[in-house]
Amino acid sequence: MAMTGFFPLLWWSLTGACAVGGSVYLFIEYQAYLLRTSVSSVPGGLRFQSHRFSVESRTSAKQLVVQTKGGHYVRQPLTGGDEQVQTGAQTVTFDAVGLRMEVFRTLGAVEGEEKPKETGFSTVYFKTSDELTQQARGHAASERSELRLDHVPDPIAREFAGFANGVHDWIAKVERRLAADVQEKRQRAEDEARAAAAAANAALGLDDPAVVLSEAEREARAAKQIALWRQAAGFTGAFSKVSIDPRGQIEWFVDLDPAGQVTLHGGRRTFHGSLKGGRLNALSTELEVAVRDESWTPESPQLVAFRILLGAPAQDRLVWIKRLAAAIT
Repeated sequence: MAMTGFFPLLWWSLTGACAVGGSVYLFIEYQAYLLRTSVSSVPGGLRFQSHRFSVESRTSAKQLVVQTKGGHYVRQPLTGGDEQVQTGAQTVTFDAVGLRMEVFRTLGAVEGEEKPKETGFSTVYFKTSDELTQQARGHAASERSELRLDHVPDPIAREFAGFANGVHDWIAKVERRLAADVQEKRQRAEDEARAAAAAANAALGLDDPAVVLSEAEREARAAKQIALWRQAAGFTGAFSKVSIDPRGQIEWFVDLDPAGQVTLHGGRRTFHGSLKGGRLNALSTELEVAVRDESWTPESPQLVAFRILLGAPAQDRLVWIKRLAAAIT
């Protein structure tokens, strides 16, 4: 009789143990599912996939598409208009040019301890501005936007950071190609304009050193060159300063737009572009402005320097220092 009662008890014990074990296994599997990530090839790009969000690069369209079950998206027009805010599940498409992705671990304060502790979660940011694209068109930046993903488990954040590094390399190549295309277009326009100006000067005899130019002729010749530069740059600065020699040739020139675009000429070189990331030095009798030309990259961050305002009054140089410093920052 004792054995008769033992077998049902054993059966129920085994059943209970299997149920508990199965529940534990399913719980562990579910937790692993929540942290699982993958990177796969898709037509025309790569896709990072996690339970919380996915990011897909589209090479031909030069875009990145983010799908998330919960995010905070903010779009801020820079030329006026209301800020747009969207939260929750959403799909956001970013242009690759100007996009940066960042991952930060979330820290929490612990009572009684000075240093914050890691929470096991991170925050992922997608930040972008159309500054580079608009600069290529000769316009000022018109908007910036940001998508923030909070409470991302650290294992997923680490995997995504590795994926983002590879995407950043691709973005850098796209941006260098854009800069090269812009520079090629500008150079072609300048070459054509210079050839036309040289032909016109030859017809008028202005290139003959024996011909003495009047002040008006010198200024007219310099004005033609400045007009060609402004045409190539795609903008006309609100503030400009120039120095010309007796033949009407421009020794140095600066044409500044308050949005940060500038044309610089000096030492037989000309630059059209942004002052962002540049450097300003005030010398004893002139200013030195160093800028990022088309050859600049994060791996090769050399700046190209132009010296301007030689011979200008000290008060004028001080005014220009303030203007240029404001545009650089």
